[in-house]
Amino acid sequence: MTKSSQLLVAASLFLTTAIAHAQREITPTDFVKSTPNDIVIGGNDLAKDVTCTNGNSVYVEGQHNEVQVHGDCGAVRIRGNRNFVWVDRFTIIPVEGNDNTVFVRDTKTQYSSRGNGNRFERSKH
Repeated sequence: MTKSSQLLVAASLFLTTAIAHAQREITPTDFVKSTPNDIVIGGNDLAKDVTCTNGNSVYVEGQHNEVQVHGDCGAVRIRGNRNFVWVDRFTIIPVEGNDNTVFVRDTKTQYSSRGNGNRFERSKH
């Protein structure tokens, strides 16, 4: 493959990825407070593995947390900085803060971002 062919393939993959991500992004909404049925993870430097039941939501609030979310969640809301969150089913993920990374298994999962440096990537596991 020639150098120009390689560049064309790379550019095509980049555009396809950018379009796929843009289609999942939704307009940010106001942060919704948790209910007694929701799972709230508040603190710093925590490692948690949680499972939603009956459509409750997960709230990750703090800094430097690593959270794996399983089950049928109404939403996974992230507020803070430098959190790593893995989500294995379709949901809506609003993020407020900076430098958070969210890994999603379902490529139709929708997200919004208020802040800088937040990333949304497809999960490799």
